[in-house]
Amino acid sequence: MKPVRLWIGIVLVALGLFGVLDALDVLAAGDVLGWWPLAVVGLGVVTMLAQRHVSLGPVVVAAIGLVLLADTRDWASGGLWWPVVLVLVGGAILTGLLRHRSTDHRDESTTPVVLFGGTKVRNRSEHLTHADVSAVFGGATLDLRGAHIDREADVDALALFGGVQVLVPEGWRVALSGLPVFGGYDDNTVQHPDPDAPLLRVNATAVFGGVEVRNEPK
Repeated sequence: MKPVRLWIGIVLVALGLFGVLDALDVLAAGDVLGWWPLAVVGLGVVTMLAQRHVSLGPVVVAAIGLVLLADTRDWASGGLWWPVVLVLVGGAILTGLLRHRSTDHRDESTTPVVLFGGTKVRNRSEHLTHADVSAVFGGATLDLRGAHIDREADVDALALFGGVQVLVPEGWRVALSGLPVFGGYDDNTVQHPDPDAPLLRVNATAVFGGVEVRNEPK
């Protein structure tokens, strides 16, 4: 999802620039960098805004960011924060709150974002042109086998400490490219020999994660 990618990109560039300026003695960035947990809080908030609803994963991410911020700024003492977070997250997992979800969509506005969990989204658009899928500390499957492409379409896939799987029908051609940062992407589809077959361009960003395009799920 573009808002999530935009936020991650801005945060990484900002942290890098502050680090460079600090190393060059242009400014003392120590106190500014001490607020870095706000980036984690922002990731959770931006994800909720992009999804247009409140879900457990982004809330957990934002909560962890707040705990990190409180610890970094010495707003609490006694070492109580981390045990509480571990209890909350562990309890959520045990009670099935981070369960696998499956949804079905017939339009091309689906933008699944996964934080700490798994999801499978089926897109059955009759005129697919674009779709987004992002997995942050989780796994996401975008199933396009029921969709139709007139000529060309593209998918933006982000895997940050997670995995993304894009499923396509065998009649499509696939062009996979992107940015692997300590991660990778693979095209394991059966390529269609017809040059006039529908073309799906998959733009993959894999940061400590992986993006895979397949005809059938694993």
